[in-house]
Amino acid sequence: MSLKKNKAVKIFILLVLFITSDVTAQYKEDVYYNISKNMEIFGEVYKEILTNYVDNINSDKFFEAGINGMLSTLDPYTVYYNENDQSSIDLITAGKYGGIGITITEKDSMFIVTDVMNGYEASRKGIRNGDILKEIDGVPLSARTTEDVRKRVRGQVGTKLSMKIERDGENIDFSLTREEIILKDISYSGFIKDSRNTAYIKLDRFGSNSENEFINALKTLKSQKEISALIIDLRNNGGGFLNAAIGILNTLVEKNNLLLTTRGNKKDTEVKFFSKQEPLIGAGVPIVVLINSGTASASEITAGALQDLDRGVILGTKSFGKGLVQNIKDLDYNTHVKITTARYFTPSGRWIQSKDYFLENRQGVFYNANSYEKKEFNTLNGRTVSANGGITPDVEIKISGESDIHFALLLKDMFFKYSNFYIQQNAGIKIFKADEQTFSDFKNFIRQNAFDYKSPAEKKLNELRKLTTEKNINGNAETYFASLEQLININEDAELENAKNEILRTIESEINKRIITETEQIEAAFLTDIQLQEAISIVNDLARYRNILNIK
Repeated sequence: MSLKKNKAVKIFILLVLFITSDVTAQYKEDVYYNISKNMEIFGEVYKEILTNYVDNINSDKFFEAGINGMLSTLDPYTVYYNENDQSSIDLITAGKYGGIGITITEKDSMFIVTDVMNGYEASRKGIRNGDILKEIDGVPLSARTTEDVRKRVRGQVGTKLSMKIERDGENIDFSLTREEIILKDISYSGFIKDSRNTAYIKLDRFGSNSENEFINALKTLKSQKEISALIIDLRNNGGGFLNAAIGILNTLVEKNNLLLTTRGNKKDTEVKFFSKQEPLIGAGVPIVVLINSGTASASEITAGALQDLDRGVILGTKSFGKGLVQNIKDLDYNTHVKITTARYFTPSGRWIQSKDYFLENRQGVFYNANSYEKKEFNTLNGRTVSANGGITPDVEIKISGESDIHFALLLKDMFFKYSNFYIQQNAGIKIFKADEQTFSDFKNFIRQNAFDYKSPAEKKLNELRKLTTEKNINGNAETYFASLEQLININEDAELENAKNEILRTIESEINKRIITETEQIEAAFLTDIQLQEAISIVNDLARYRNILNIK
């Protein structure tokens, strides 16, 4: 067998051994015998295919497809990383990676740039929010997954990539160089200007340095003036290290409280985490935590503990619902496997996993897929909390999703063009605040720039027109279509009005990006952030705060 084949089989053996290293006596068969037997069969199949198949096969890709097929029968967080995925490992372990500084989101089968980080390659080369990614290094992105696209953008620092994007109907080619992207754990800490000394900390991830950053942020704020209330923003914080969450909870929760329990597949794997020190923020200081559907993993550990211990009010929308713990194992040849090794439970006993992959057991690989049927639990003060997939906020404040017309304006580059136009007309502006006049000016601007919006209703009408033509359906069809078209046009004007606040927020953000710092941009958005404003209202009303938490 060749060196490549030996390497592949060796990695596969190590992978299986790592995954099965915690087997239990409950298995009715000799697991280690099966490891040996199945590895031998796998090696024989792999060798026979590579040596006898009708076409030449890329042995590495074929081998990796076998690993990914095996892991796909488990949960989606158990993942194999080959030697080319070091950037992904660096992002998980160190909060940095090789990339160009963009955030990518999939919508309507398109990969859209939704954020461009200031000071990095993408920003310097002119990539914008709303750009549609079409190709990377000559490879079309249609039918790709979001994770695959992100992997193609990331890579070793100093390497090149070419990117074709679509902007306002025009294809543009970019040549870019990957550089080290360093993600900050805390993007903002400061006092909100209100009637109380309310501190606000925006925590974006739970990295290896998050605990120290959080402690330093609190100490810095306390050195400036007394903290009378604290708002912690965990929205769109996808989590990170479990220990970082425990460390941060130690600064907020009274000593000797249970914070978290983790359990693996054996009885002796249960670990309980307790608060071990007196907190930096005393029990009399109100805390509100902001969450949304992007709040996951370590963020949910933090929010869930504070909710169960009645230490803070959770506000926003339901969190993502990831109740699983992973560890990264190093394999040979600079490869790695990230394995789900435990479930975690909040202090009240909740397992907040949204989708129970083990109970589904689609491929039948799990022997005894434990079902956690209990859905209601009690906090320290006797409040009922739910384990129905994620953390349910104590105070729910919903924010509408992106409207179709806002998305169309983004794709047509209208916000970027208007911002350039505005700054040219208002040179020297220090900070920008959008208002009714802004909206009126923007509507005139998009008309003058021939913004053509086709609503979902108009697209369906055009499809129906085409169908009647193809099927030779005549009669009075066109008369009905004309009436519908008139109604749709009226409705499209109403759509623009209904999206006014959403549009004004984007205009304000786009203009301020050009004239003020990142910190000032965050502060400028405070007044239009309805969830944050509700949090401020709660900490300013101690009677309401105590009533929500059932504090007697």
